[in-house]
Amino acid sequence: MKTRSTGIFSRIGIFVFLVITALGVLFVLVTYNATSDYYQASTQLLNKDIAEHIAKLSEPYSKNGIDHKKADSVFNSTMIISPNTEVYFLDTMGNVKYYYAPDSLIKERKVPVDKIETYLSDHKHLIKNTDPRDPGTLKIFSAAPVTFGGQKIGYIYVILASMEYRSVAEFVFKSQVGGWATKVFFIIILATVVFSLLYTSRLQKRFNHVIHVLDQFKEGNLNVRFNIKERDEFFPIADAFNKMVTMLDNNFTRLKLLEGGRKNFLANISHDLRTPLAVARGYTETLMMETTASRKEQEGHLDMIQGKIMQVEKLVLQLFELSKMESVNFTPQKEPFIFSEILQEIIRGAELQAKAKNILISCENCEDSTLIDADINMMERVVQNLLENALKYTKENGYIKITLSHNANHLVLRLENSGNLLSSTLLNWVNSDAAEDMLKRPKEAGLGLALVKRILQLHQFGFEASILNGTDNCFIISMNSYKFPPEKVL
Repeated sequence: MKTRSTGIFSRIGIFVFLVITALGVLFVLVTYNATSDYYQASTQLLNKDIAEHIAKLSEPYSKNGIDHKKADSVFNSTMIISPNTEVYFLDTMGNVKYYYAPDSLIKERKVPVDKIETYLSDHKHLIKNTDPRDPGTLKIFSAAPVTFGGQKIGYIYVILASMEYRSVAEFVFKSQVGGWATKVFFIIILATVVFSLLYTSRLQKRFNHVIHVLDQFKEGNLNVRFNIKERDEFFPIADAFNKMVTMLDNNFTRLKLLEGGRKNFLANISHDLRTPLAVARGYTETLMMETTASRKEQEGHLDMIQGKIMQVEKLVLQLFELSKMESVNFTPQKEPFIFSEILQEIIRGAELQAKAKNILISCENCEDSTLIDADINMMERVVQNLLENALKYTKENGYIKITLSHNANHLVLRLENSGNLLSSTLLNWVNSDAAEDMLKRPKEAGLGLALVKRILQLHQFGFEASILNGTDNCFIISMNSYKFPPEKVL
């Protein structure tokens, strides 16, 4: 892994070096060309009138043709004053007709006229043309038309950078400016290489640290974290990794808790199922062994067996419903309905069982017509399970008090009963909002109460339990009232 990181940053260093070198060379070339063009453009602009002055002073053409003596005098004076110039007289076709130089030096005897005409119409831009003595390199120039008898008969054509001047300028540039620029260029390259190596070395250390942390994480260490400052290049990666590991650590911790809760849940379920099955089995064995039992005793044993089997069947049904509700994709089938209607119906169904134990069931404000948005069947199960538990644990001659009331935008169901009080463990379990606490159901909490809690969690309804005055149990459900959608204005 370390060898791989070294190779990566070596390639990065080489790439940076090549890019900087290429950019440096490009910069030098562009700077040289730009400087050269700037100098030539400014020289051409400053000397734009030199050809016109020569044309006026020399008047090289007369009735007898070119006045060589007069032309030589002016051309010679011009080249003495400005040694870097070369003066030529061209005809209208661009042919060189006269010049002040040895004939052997002339290598090109025709100059393009179109560029001369372009120059005469626009002095502001850099324009180069052919140098008769050095046709291989275009030069800056000055030009002016020559007229005789009102007609244009040719041009005065002045090369502003003679061959000798160009040779001297190139020599000075190479010896002075070129050498200085080369030294500066190599200093810049050297500094770039040094800083690039230092920076890539720093990045490599950070990268190796990242690899080290990831190796620890790969080995299963969920406590490993990046200790990288916010200004560091790897901070976004480190911050995302730290958040991811924290989330995974929390999820693993939660899974461990869920696993422990699941084992506890299965143990409680086994106990709930084993008890009625053991009773049914005992009575079955008794029937098989007792041959002298009366018909009435046998019927009593069979009734007991049937009751326990029905109890097991009910537990299995509740377990199936609870398992279905634990599914991720399960959602209640909500619809608006009047909650008090199902409450009254369930109370009427429980009156016979309450009368058998002489338990008084009272209901205050049970005619409330408030709508709630919930699953009707599931809310029926909630009320039915709570009332059955209340009847089961309320002693004879006790009472059950049910109240409906309003609290802001909520319909509140309050169920109180006398009798055996809820344990602190059961109270804490009911009042806990944590989803994983469903698997930590205490032994005294039946599947019916677990089903109630799960249904209310799915509806996001409030559910709490308490002890009133040290004598009564109290369960409170807070349900959201249904809000009618606003009417559309036509």
